[in-house]
Amino acid sequence: MSLGVLGVLVALCLIVGAGATFRDYSAHRSVHWKITTDDAELINLKPVQPYAYIANNGELVLDFSPNNPNYPGYGDGISPSSEYNFDEVFNVSNDLWENTTIVVRITSNCSSIEFYSPQGGVYSVASHALATASDSARTDVCFVLHPGQSKSIGVDLSADGDHPGDVWNAKMTVKAYRLGTEPAELSFCT
Repeated sequence: MSLGVLGVLVALCLIVGAGATFRDYSAHRSVHWKITTDDAELINLKPVQPYAYIANNGELVLDFSPNNPNYPGYGDGISPSSEYNFDEVFNVSNDLWENTTIVVRITSNCSSIEFYSPQGGVYSVASHALATASDSARTDVCFVLHPGQSKSIGVDLSADGDHPGDVWNAKMTVKAYRLGTEPAELSFCT
């Protein structure tokens, strides 16, 4: 894992734990998703937690550090050697296209960051199993949204084996396809 300022995409580590052992550790981490503003836009991403927000550059950011504009005044990240589950971090909606059903795929290239939805209907692309709780969260998930529907996405963060100051350099992607144009590996999702 790299150290330093590479936490631009995924730097979710080290929310200070309740135990006194972790009080002196700090890290400034965030996750950024680029949101397109062009006419091909098929989805709408909306943060629903205070640690998620849309930055001035149009990126969806998850930030558990004091740099977050919604910072509540405590904690500096997530604790090392820990796992966190955050239900309903952001919503994905199909409000932008009338009469168009879409297939949405969310991926992370970091095994420490996985996605799920307690609402159901989200599937692991690899196993086709439901990803509806933190225990079934996966780095590559898909789901279908009909016009006007939305889905809340949860994030599972596993800092097992990480140390204070570690930075996750990862890329996460949210893609949408008009139903019938999705890649073959997503056809089971429909």
